[in-house]
Amino acid sequence: MEQAGSDRHCKPRRDSKAIICGIACCFIVIFILLVISIWYPASTSPALTVRVDFSSLESSREEIPALEEKMKSAGVSTVALGAGRLDWNYFKWKNHENYWSQDVQDTGIDFLAEDSKRFSKWANVDIVVDLYAPNYIREHPNSSAISWLGEPSSNLVSTMELVEGDFGEQILQMLEYISTNYPANSISLTELAYYTDGYGDDDKAAYMSYTGRDDWPRLPNGLINIDDPSIGEWRSYEVGRFLDRAAKIVHKNDKKLYMDVEVSWDDLSKESTEKGQSYHVMLEHVDKIVIWDYFGLKGYDPEVTREIAHEYGQKYDPSRIIISIGLWKSGNDILSSEELKQAMQSSIRGGIGNLWITPSHYLSDDHWEALSEVNMSYSG
Repeated sequence: MEQAGSDRHCKPRRDSKAIICGIACCFIVIFILLVISIWYPASTSPALTVRVDFSSLESSREEIPALEEKMKSAGVSTVALGAGRLDWNYFKWKNHENYWSQDVQDTGIDFLAEDSKRFSKWANVDIVVDLYAPNYIREHPNSSAISWLGEPSSNLVSTMELVEGDFGEQILQMLEYISTNYPANSISLTELAYYTDGYGDDDKAAYMSYTGRDDWPRLPNGLINIDDPSIGEWRSYEVGRFLDRAAKIVHKNDKKLYMDVEVSWDDLSKESTEKGQSYHVMLEHVDKIVIWDYFGLKGYDPEVTREIAHEYGQKYDPSRIIISIGLWKSGNDILSSEELKQAMQSSIRGGIGNLWITPSHYLSDDHWEALSEVNMSYSG
């Protein structure tokens, strides 16, 4: 009886040791998971977008089935489709037939309708709206953005024409039509970058009103100092005003709004503010920014992508950032499949897994294999 009683007294001590060991093991497991989450956060699993482009839109119908199978095999989750420009539509904008592209007029095909319907069956669809306007500017020369040297742009309207003018109003109508009538998850705005352009009288008046200054900042030689931070801050503010209106329109139709932004290669901390694309201002109005990581054009190695991803993934919510890897290189060359693979891996390891590959017509079988390998290695 005494022995039995002794056993009963010892048992709680053995249970206490087990509990302590269990707690210690739990802390070890939690620590390991924490380390893993820091180095390989869950948000970095690839969410892969491919921007669809064709060398000829009119003859593109024959290419669609094979392209679709490659995207499915590679694990593409979002297909980005071009809507064209305000003055050159790849869709049948009702009552705007004068803006239909020649391909639409010649074939009678609404390319955006066909492709968005097809790809939305298995993937998210993003519709890209290009804000270049060469035809519009030819018809409305006073709308052109004026360069710091006094030359009119053939592609960009002035900042205030976008924000308060007829061009901007028509773009908003275009976004309304697309977001209402086409199956898509998001709409992206591209080619909206000012740096050497945007210094006409209307922009100057708005700049002076915003800053309280009586002129543009000037260099000793009298030319406009386009690198003065006040210009980029003002222009980002104006672009943000336009984006606010655009976001309200697409959100009303249950779509997201994205904005393409460039990289300040000389100093990542500038965040393309000098081009009127301040990241933090853009993110106040749009759902995501698409950062143009076109390192090949700038002569950088793919590994620079990790630096870009880490810089902005630490500062902003990484789920709201997409790294767009352009296949272009200087000298009319394109990235190799290995360079593409390295860039994708660098972005993911840097903390951003939302990847956008552009353009599709540069993707060889080796490139597609690289996309598939990266997707499988991180999501499988």
